Amino acid sequence: MKKLIYAIFSILITFMASAQCGTDEYNHNLVKDKLSEGQNYAEYLESIYDIKYDESVDLKTKKATRTIPVVFHVIHAYGDENISKAQIEDQLRVVNEDFQRQNADASNTRDFFKSRAANFNIEFKLARIAPDGFYTEGITRTYDPVNMIENYEDGSSEAKSTVSAWDRSRYLNIWVVKRIESSRSGTILGYAQLPGGPASTDGIVMIHDRVGTIGTANSSGKGRTLTHEIGHWLGLYHPFQGGCSGSDGVDDTPPVAEASYGCTASQNPNTCNTDFPNEIDMVENYMDYANGSCMNAFTNGQLARVNGFLASNQYRARNIASSNLVATGVNTNPVSIPKADFWYDDPDKKVICAGQSMKFKDFSYNGDITQRTWKFEGGTPATSSAVNPEIVYNTPGVYKVELDVANSAGGTTASQILFVTVLPNVAESKAPFGQDFESNTSVNSWQFERDLEGNGWERNTLIGYSGNNSIMAYVDENTPQSLRMKAISKAVDVSEYEVPLNLHFKYAYARRVSSASEILLVLGSVDCGQSWATLKAYNSTNLVTGPVSPNWVPQSKSDWGRASISLSKYKDETNLFLRFDVISQQGNSVFIDDINIGEFALSTPELYHEQAWKVIPNPAQNSFIIKTENNTPEGKILVRDLTGRLLLEKQINSEQMTVNSSGLPNGLYILSVMNENKLWSSKLIISK
Repeated sequence: MKKLIYAIFSILITFMASAQCGTDEYNHNLVKDKLSEGQNYAEYLESIYDIKYDESVDLKTKKATRTIPVVFHVIHAYGDENISKAQIEDQLRVVNEDFQRQNADASNTRDFFKSRAANFNIEFKLARIAPDGFYTEGITRTYDPVNMIENYEDGSSEAKSTVSAWDRSRYLNIWVVKRIESSRSGTILGYAQLPGGPASTDGIVMIHDRVGTIGTANSSGKGRTLTHEIGHWLGLYHPFQGGCSGSDGVDDTPPVAEASYGCTASQNPNTCNTDFPNEIDMVENYMDYANGSCMNAFTNGQLARVNGFLASNQYRARNIASSNLVATGVNTNPVSIPKADFWYDDPDKKVICAGQSMKFKDFSYNGDITQRTWKFEGGTPATSSAVNPEIVYNTPGVYKVELDVANSAGGTTASQILFVTVLPNVAESKAPFGQDFESNTSVNSWQFERDLEGNGWERNTLIGYSGNNSIMAYVDENTPQSLRMKAISKAVDVSEYEVPLNLHFKYAYARRVSSASEILLVLGSVDCGQSWATLKAYNSTNLVTGPVSPNWVPQSKSDWGRASISLSKYKDETNLFLRFDVISQQGNSVFIDDINIGEFALSTPELYHEQAWKVIPNPAQNSFIIKTENNTPEGKILVRDLTGRLLLEKQINSEQMTVNSSGLPNGLYILSVMNENKLWSSKLIISK
């Protein structure tokens, strides 16, 4: 056996700059506090392993198949990452073929390496008995929009913190996530914990589109990501471990200078001449980084190393013990109780208008379903046995949905309260309508779209045009290119507005670099968002209001632009929604303030501080109090809408007056106090 000789860890980091596998970095982080100066994680692990790698046996005569029970933990937000049972079963087909050298492309192993290509005689089966003793299909599913984005550099953000590992001495745990993030460049497809690490994190994490060859699987992967990661879980390193001066602890895998990307086997590359005898690179080895379609073999030396871990009770021997096969039920086919689960058929359609329909999708799992009953509060029909029913809701409100599923083994129920939002066909707010976002409740009826990294819309309480608040679509250099983020307004009834109807708003934006600009789209809908019409697009010169600058924010009113869009096509509509979309170019945030639907732009008369008044409460409901601590000369209290129409007038008769506002519909108004030819003005919000 060759002695393991490794280059310093910085060389490994160089290889990982474009890595597809995060195993090296992950396992380094697990033991970094135990490393002596100049020692890397692989040296440390080899120093604690007490295993005999017996290469003296005739490996070709060992026919007994070892079975390893497997559980897949799927972490999802009801998107594509919630992969099907069929896709998981297809993945097991791939790894079983690869570890038993039954893969169809085994014949592609080059003649130079065919004599050392190994049949590991290992079979992987889904567990049928869970740790709690209940029957299972070997798949768990967990809704967690945050931790489906794996950050394996932060233990608190690991998928494993969401779904605990099943006993590692009985099961191979595989967590499936949407994406794996790292501070290093390159896409991480998966990573594994090598033998000897913590029990609570033992297993493999991989992204959903590298599972198997069907469903969401990337066609180029051929399902070989899991073959590669299971190799790590069984104790194998990369053949390029440490470069030409290192070793993977296996005699018959030639050293490789660096990871082999693509498919270079036909070129017979030889990146190292330090081995004796000097051999070409085995780019088809499952533990390298070649394309999945070019991977096709393990070696006898790798098998000998794996056998060492499978023979050690300290590491993987218990996984293949005959008693464990009974405990995990892998050779049985029990009827397991299905677990009820459901979601929207269209995740973007969670709000509808009265009279419209909503579709639902059954995501139940863990067993065949022979009985299914849906219950729809407020819906028509109120019950259904369909797999994916479509239900009509005629009355505005927020409603509960419930699903019962069962088979001969039993049943379960899933319930979601406040799941269906049904809006009236005539909006409560009427034109003229304005919003300056100064109130803490100003965005309560808005729908803001944000991703898990913080990109998207939010209320900004530090920056505004006419006050200290606005709405902002957060964008920076790390925001995904072309990410489209939506902000949907509350509905407004414009049917009774008799003067020219326009949308006015203020906006602020500056490019991060001169060569790229974010895009702002304004859209309208009259069917509660079932369909949208683009009203206007802003980018480049008609969006930019500030100088090119990273992380730019507006500092004064001069940094804002003014927009006006005709809404005349909607003049008879009772339920108008507006939508502001920002499309990322990895630049800067876009700010919007002082939105007004009416004839004129939202503007507030100048404030004269000589006569300071206070309005309590604001927002108000059926009345509000206006008061001052100064002597009160004669004057008037005036309330106007945003077009300037006078709606309420009251004579001042004391330092504190109560004003009846019950006749004012919800909306934004201008409250003015006029006395001695001086004017004090404030925005007044009515929200009942």
